Amino acid sequence: MVIRRRTYEPLGIIIAHDGGVTTVIPGGDPDRAVEGHQFTSADYRDGLAIAGSPEGGAWVHNGKRWEHRWAGNARSVAVLPSGDLYVGSAHGQLYRSTDRGETWDEIQGVMNVIKHGTQFVPNAGEPRVVVHGVAQVEEGVLVGLGGGGAWHTRDNGKSWTRRGEGLNPKVHGLWAHPEHADRVYATTDAGVFRSEDEGFSWLQSMGGLDRSWGGSLAIMPGAPDALVVAMARTAPGETGTVFRSPNGGVSWNRIELEGDDEWPKIPCVARPWDWEDVVFIMAGTKLWASHDRGKNFIELADNLPVANAIAASL
Repeated sequence: MVIRRRTYEPLGIIIAHDGGVTTVIPGGDPDRAVEGHQFTSADYRDGLAIAGSPEGGAWVHNGKRWEHRWAGNARSVAVLPSGDLYVGSAHGQLYRSTDRGETWDEIQGVMNVIKHGTQFVPNAGEPRVVVHGVAQVEEGVLVGLGGGGAWHTRDNGKSWTRRGEGLNPKVHGLWAHPEHADRVYATTDAGVFRSEDEGFSWLQSMGGLDRSWGGSLAIMPGAPDALVVAMARTAPGETGTVFRSPNGGVSWNRIELEGDDEWPKIPCVARPWDWEDVVFIMAGTKLWASHDRGKNFIELADNLPVANAIAASL
């Protein structure tokens, strides 16, 4: 386990839910940080947090308090290793902030991809940047578009190249490896996929999975990687469970939490950006933690809001 020196006060587990944003530090009482809106996405890295609401916009925590920093329909949010913040809106627009949410610029190229793209599958809903849909790879940024697969830019969105050989185009999320930026994992309508070349080509990973609708995913780096992923039987995440792979996605085993291994709504998983062996699961109203790469879990809290997304700040 690697723990780096922190220069900020951790928020604990950030829970985006239908009634707002709640944070809970393990062993402490939950704090209702933002109220009044449904939040569906959250991300955190190195003292910077962001949460997105389709009705309330994007809220940013910059080390002191939560502040409303972007107005609009925020369907996806991301904090990249560069420190840049991203917000994807309902109609496909993508916005970026390089100053911790103070100002935002629209990345026009995404709309050009959507407008002129011929690679979008029918009946996939309105094209948009998906939740967990922005990943910083070795050279540039990879963006997941619902129904349109993965697209790559090296020049901050001025030009785009489609990357998705072998990838199901109904992408739900993208996660770059924390140590090997050319390795990327994706969840889709057709399960989990893995790329070793920044998204140029993909291999499907379904061995041991009994359902194919993919949700959130956590990568614990190693040789091989350990993965924890939330999966559901049907869209938009109904009848969910959690699986672990000890070998980078070659095979999967179902995780059981005190006798429960299935919930009406898909659970959420997250790994703290600077803890290699730790992973959290929100399943129903309970929060669980593992300190051994997802092998064993302990219950940390109950009676919490059912999560739409979580992020971890420790």
